[in-house]
Amino acid sequence: MRVVLLAWVAGVWWLQQASALPGGRFFAAATGAAGGALAACAIWAVMRRGHEGAQVPTGRGGTDFARGSARADDGWRQRCVVTVLAVCAALLGYSWAAFRAEARLSDRLSLALEGADLAVIGVVAGLPVSTGEGLRFTFDVERAYRMDDGCALAASETVATVPSERGHRAVATGGEALCAQVHVPMHIELVWPGGSSFGRRAGAVADDIEQAGRLLTGSAVAEGADDIGQAQRLWARAAAAAGAGRLRAGERWRLPVRLRAPRGFANWHGFDAELMALVRGIRATGYVRASYGGGGASRANGARRLQSGPMPGYRFAAWRERLRDDFRIALGPSARYGGVLMALALGERGDIADDDWQVFADTGVSHLLAISGLHVSLVAGVFAALIGMLWRRACGRRFSLPLWWPAPKAAAVAGLLAAVAYGAIAGWGVPVRRAVGMVAILVVALLNGRFAAPSYALIWALAAIVTFDPWAVATPGLWLSFGAVAALAMAARRHESRRWARRRDGLGASGDNDVSHAPNAPGASGAPGAVDPIRAPERSREARDVSGNEGRAGVFARWRAVIFAGLWQSAQAQYAVTIGLVPLTLAWFGAVPLLGPLANAVAIPVMTLIVTPLALVSLLLPETLAHWALALAHIVVVWLADWLRTMAALPWAVWRAAVAPPWAQVAAVGGVIVCLTPLPAGVRRAKAWFVGIRFAGFALMSPAWLASSHRPEANEFRVTMLDIGQGNAVLVETATRTLLFDAGPPLGRSDAGRRVIVPYLRAHGIERLDRFVVSHAHDDHFGGALSVLRAYPDAQVFSSLPATHRVRRAAAAHRTCLAGQQWTWDGVTFRFLHPDAMTLRDGWGGRIGPNGVSCVLRISNAKHSALLAADAEAPQESTMLARSAAGLRSNILLVPHHGSLTSSTGAFVNAVSPDHVVFQTGYRNRFGHPRPAVVARYRAADARLWQTVTHGGIRFSITRKGIEARSYREEYRRYWHADVPNTS
Repeated sequence: MRVVLLAWVAGVWWLQQASALPGGRFFAAATGAAGGALAACAIWAVMRRGHEGAQVPTGRGGTDFARGSARADDGWRQRCVVTVLAVCAALLGYSWAAFRAEARLSDRLSLALEGADLAVIGVVAGLPVSTGEGLRFTFDVERAYRMDDGCALAASETVATVPSERGHRAVATGGEALCAQVHVPMHIELVWPGGSSFGRRAGAVADDIEQAGRLLTGSAVAEGADDIGQAQRLWARAAAAAGAGRLRAGERWRLPVRLRAPRGFANWHGFDAELMALVRGIRATGYVRASYGGGGASRANGARRLQSGPMPGYRFAAWRERLRDDFRIALGPSARYGGVLMALALGERGDIADDDWQVFADTGVSHLLAISGLHVSLVAGVFAALIGMLWRRACGRRFSLPLWWPAPKAAAVAGLLAAVAYGAIAGWGVPVRRAVGMVAILVVALLNGRFAAPSYALIWALAAIVTFDPWAVATPGLWLSFGAVAALAMAARRHESRRWARRRDGLGASGDNDVSHAPNAPGASGAPGAVDPIRAPERSREARDVSGNEGRAGVFARWRAVIFAGLWQSAQAQYAVTIGLVPLTLAWFGAVPLLGPLANAVAIPVMTLIVTPLALVSLLLPETLAHWALALAHIVVVWLADWLRTMAALPWAVWRAAVAPPWAQVAAVGGVIVCLTPLPAGVRRAKAWFVGIRFAGFALMSPAWLASSHRPEANEFRVTMLDIGQGNAVLVETATRTLLFDAGPPLGRSDAGRRVIVPYLRAHGIERLDRFVVSHAHDDHFGGALSVLRAYPDAQVFSSLPATHRVRRAAAAHRTCLAGQQWTWDGVTFRFLHPDAMTLRDGWGGRIGPNGVSCVLRISNAKHSALLAADAEAPQESTMLARSAAGLRSNILLVPHHGSLTSSTGAFVNAVSPDHVVFQTGYRNRFGHPRPAVVARYRAADARLWQTVTHGGIRFSITRKGIEARSYREEYRRYWHADVPNTS
């Protein structure tokens, strides 16, 4: 059965590697054949079991003979059946995943509606989370309308509930021309920009609400339509002004929005935002418009709360939000690590700062900051123990619960219910689902009177999770969670085998060690040591004293043995988890926290036994007691975080390596199995064999530990244009040196440096950044610079930034880029073509903008060259042409100013005459880059056009053979990646 379940999981995983969903008659026929074969095998197994059960053996000898012949005859048959079942399960798993993917992808947003003004009516489905962009929340759409010019929503879609003295009164508006209803995905994610909802002062908002209430109260007497309309307009304006701040889960709203299909950056070893959106069921993203149409149109069709109370089906989300608000009130605004407590109790991690996340990741304890299987097991165990204790004592004269139902079964069911409740509060993440699934399997086995081996429970839980969530197999959380439990299971099995071996050895030697019947033992009748009756009282008193001392010594010895045994088992478990997760952490993150075992040795008991119980108990306590419980938990977290921060600051706290190739990752998994699998007793006794086998396991892991990315040869170089949205970020590599040109834009609370550039550098094993060029003072070029400098503080910075700029002040070494500066690395020449000293003075003096002082860098070897033009505009292009038109000739061109009409003049394009042209732009950027006229200009020059928004990351390898061009989306296309129109 385990092989069949693993085959099912493998089939689901294989579908997630597909670039397009399967279809056609052949696929349908294969799926049907697999289903038929699986059903036939299942029927055959049931009939065979029934036939064997109906046979009654006539005697012991006949039974043994029948079993022996059956083994010889059925061995090959059983293996064939298992193989057929595994193949069918794999194909059905592939088909099931394809069916689920097709169903989810069918609810898509039309390209014609991207960027259009829409009005959506629906319910706030998830907990709103504050981000750097504003308030982010999920929204379940009931209906949607296209807000064309001159149209208005029907009166039935504008009904709002507003307060009055007599409860609630519905006020509606209508329009002459009704807006057309359109289809948008049912589950979308929106951002209410932070500045849009708080543009007016709080007093004005309060005045609007108060005046609206007065008019509505008076309308009961006057019944004036003008008063009602004015009250409605005031209330709508107040609601729009305070809407984002008062948005609540479960409320029904009408929102003016602009949507687009989920899209993310596409780089090698980068985060796949489109996959995460698919996993969460988000099929469109967008933002709430601050105003629509201006004036009366904005008030009539703007954001409005239609129902304040939680809608049916969303009351649980509203309750979770109230719990979160109570958490925040109890903690207060000064609790820096309040987000940690909220994550442990509610599974909401949005309030944890990025810097704190990095510290926890570098020390290997980030798994404790989410509701993990350890926490679920703790809750289930505590409730099971409590219910079991009470159940055993629920005995009366007429009725006794233990006699009605065994206490162990009642405790197990109570633990399962507690685990399910905790998982619901936590939001059902992958670790929670895995833990609850394993608890459920163990409870079902206990209720049926069967023993569930850890491997069976683990594989059944894995198959169940993958069945309900096929995309979980493509996420690191699933494999890290199950990998940790599998490592613990192997370590426990090894410990169990050693204990049984010691027990067998002890039983075999018990006859030699038993001295209770020795002839000279004290108290043996007739022996020289027999008791003297005269001194018997003294002997008895001495015996009592000795026995008392031995008893006390025995208690201390037992406690000491228990403590040391617990510490030894904890050390073994931590060793197993650390070794077991090495291949996974290197494959996903390219890093292993070396201090993780020490940090976890302290953090696990502190978080599990102190912080988590206090956070959970606070959910059940009154406000005052909850405040004190959370305050105590926060003090403990502060102490732990400070200690972890000290450890993370050590230079050798984290081992970083390039992401290893697939063969090295497979070898590392094999090495983990060799290191953790229990060995036979004979091998353990042979120390040389034992040590050799364990060392072989570490040797198999060494390629993943020591992996490094392939670098260019001498006189060669590689240029990688990263997909970072609207901005520039270019990595240039030679045989031994690395240069980064620009650092992309800010991205909400984060930036392109933290989210894209630094992870890419570390995934490729780049430990040193030799030079870092920041072309000019626009944030789409320096937005991620500080994050890059924090990761690589020794990088020498070249820029045109003024002396007071924060990036220039943060640089350990800085030089101003000037035309004519050049250097050579490994046979590759780097030369700045702009700006000159006079242009720099004009730029720093404010006479020209930052684009005018952009650093323009040309990289060349003996045959080929690349030109990085930053945001140079037409005047700067003319200056470079006048200085040296021949020096601009390049095979690869980073288009100046992202393809703006202010750049890429005809003379400049002809002088460069590029073979490859790259536009680094964002999807549907507000500037309209690249402009069609500029694209046509480069197309007329017979250049091959590339866009990061279409191709993802783009890499040019300049070798002796020529220029090899690759793009991420062409190489690693997946079926969930959105089709982006190629405007080049």
